[in-house]
Formats: sequence, C-alpha cells, structure tokens
Amino acid sequence: MSVIKRILISFLSVFLVLFAVLLVIFITAVTSNINVIEENIKFQEEHLEYLQNDYYKSYTPKKESEIASFNLEKAVKDAVKINEIAVLGTHNSYQTLATEQTRFLMNIIDTITLKKLGLNTFDFKMDTLTEQLEMGIRNVEIDIETLDKNEKIEFKVTHNSFIDNASSAYDFEKAMQEIKLWSDNNPGHIPVFIIIEPKSFVIEVNGMKKFSLEYAGELEKVLVDTLGDSLLTPADMLRDYSSFKEMRENDDWLTLEETQGKIMVLLHDCDVTESYIALDESVKTQKMFPMLRYDDRNETYTSFILENDPWNAESRKAESIDECNLIVRTRADKYPDYSAERYEVTENCGSQLITTDFPEKTEGGEEHFYSFDGKKIKLLK
Repeated sequence: MSVIKRILISFLSVFLVLFAVLLVIFITAVTSNINVIEENIKFQEEHLEYLQNDYYKSYTPKKESEIASFNLEKAVKDAVKINEIAVLGTHNSYQTLATEQTRFLMNIIDTITLKKLGLNTFDFKMDTLTEQLEMGIRNVEIDIETLDKNEKIEFKVTHNSFIDNASSAYDFEKAMQEIKLWSDNNPGHIPVFIIIEPKSFVIEVNGMKKFSLEYAGELEKVLVDTLGDSLLTPADMLRDYSSFKEMRENDDWLTLEETQGKIMVLLHDCDVTESYIALDESVKTQKMFPMLRYDDRNETYTSFILENDPWNAESRKAESIDECNLIVRTRADKYPDYSAERYEVTENCGSQLITTDFPEKTEGGEEHFYSFDGKKIKLLK
C-alpha cells in the first residue's frame, strides 16, 4: 500500500470518528431540547398561577415617572405623542438558557468555525416578561412557531424548535395573559409594544407548520381574546384618517395620555407581510401593525419600520423620522457584542424603539447593562 493511500485511510478514519462523536453530541442536544419543552410548560403554568394568586394580591403599581428621564406628568399634560419618546426594549425577550447539551454542541461548532457563526449566542438569557416590565422594559420581542396538530392551532414561543426550545413564555397565549396581567395591574403605564416575529425557517415535523396568512388570522384571535380592551389596534391609531400616510403627514400619532394602559402588537417583517397588508391596505381591519423596511417608508400603510443597524438609522433619520414621521426600531447591541461607539450612534439615531440584549436584570451580577443613563424612557423632541 502506498504512503498516500495510508495517509488517506488514516485521515478518513479520524474524520469518521470525529463525525460519529459529533453525531452523538448532536442527537443528545436535540433530545435534551425536546425534553426541555415539558420544563417550559410546567414553569409557565406555575409562574402564571403564582402571578394570579400571589404576586398581584398585595401589589403596588410601578411609577412610570421613576423610569423616565424627563418629567412624565408634564409630558402627558403637554400632549407629547408616542413617536416623540424612545422606550427601551429587549431582543428575544422570552429566552432562557439553552440546555447544557445544546451549549456544548454550539461551543464545539464555534471552535471548529473559529466562532464565525456566532453560535455562542446560545449563552443568552432573559428575565421573565413580568420581571422585564417591572424593570421598565416597554418593548418585547417574541419569536413564534406555529403548531397545527390534532385540529388545534397553537403558537409556541421559541428561538428554534429543533435545537433551542428554552423559553420562559413557551405558550404564546399564556405569554399574552402574563403581559395583560401586568398591564391590568399598572393601568397608567405608557404603551407596551410587542414585536412578534414568525420564524422563517421551520422544519415541518410533528405538527410544526410554516406561518401563513391563515395562521396570522388565528394569531389575531389569540390577541383579541387575551389582551381584550388593552389591545390598541391600527384602527384605534388611525381614527378618521384614511391611511397611515395621511396620519403621519399630519404628525398626529396618539398622545401618551391617549395610549396609557395600552398594548400595541407589531408584526415583524416576514414572508406573510405583503399578503397580510393586502387584506386591507388601510390596515384598519387588522389587529397588528406591520413592521416594514426603509424602502417602504412612503407607502400609505407604513407606520413602524425596522432599521436594526443604528448607523443606517442615523443616516436615514431625516427621511424616516423627521420627514415621514415613522416609528423606528433599532438594535443597540447584538449579544455577545457591544461597543461604546455603537451606543453613541444609537443615542443619536432618533429611533423610538431601542432594543438591547443587555437589559438590567433582577438578579444583577452582570458586568454591563444598557439603558438611557439608568432610565428606560427618554424624550426625543
């Protein structure tokens, strides 16, 4: 046997052994990810029961003035509008720590790829939705996957049902109930913005389905049933205006006073966005505000846009915010990375929904967290 053949055989043997080891680790991670679903369900049920039966029994509402960097009472009296303030939000607001097996697998892949895939984001975790709201977070982002099984449609809140199911708000309906509970017990809060992002990549096994226009209708039913009169819809915002463009041209977003105690749901740009808008281009009959992109800034139905890069948000502020009177969402950081430079640009970009992966947390212990100089709401105009 030639030397080259021996080298090739040795190389192939090592490769097969490594592949077998990775396969075992992968299967272990997937299995642990399936098993964590039961833990998610149990935690959420117990958490909701605790909130309903204990937490809110002797509860004192939070003072919004304590999380604002300005005189909130005066701003309300002065009829400051919701597009004239910035609120702090969180990204993947439901996320708890991925299973040990998943993190082990991702660290191996990161090592092999020299961390080019950024899979160390699986170390990412958040407080519960209630704890975040208590801390002053007024914008949460929730990823959903659709489960259509046994003639029952449900929405699951998860980062990736295949490899990362860790979630403190796994059942979407219960997650909305949790937010509604907090809202009802804090009737004077400034509006809470919920960004819903249907996951674009879905492996259709065991009842999981790709999000569709039909499922968007089912999602709206859940929102109406759970949020009730706290839900502020596009029709509520538009009032007698024929379109959002007309409303924006009149710089007539609702005021803080008019939106106190309300919850707005924003549908993150996705594969269904166009058909969702096509149902009614005035968006008056829809329950969610479509979140669009900068190129859609002049469309009649545009109200909220995604501009996650703060440098883009800053360079486009003159058109998107000053001229078009849009509300813009921007990300201040992206776990695990953050920088003083990015934060400075974020502070000056004018965006009203500022999302961070480093919010202040109940347990503390973090070396770093992002806020508006310790506050969660700031005045822009």
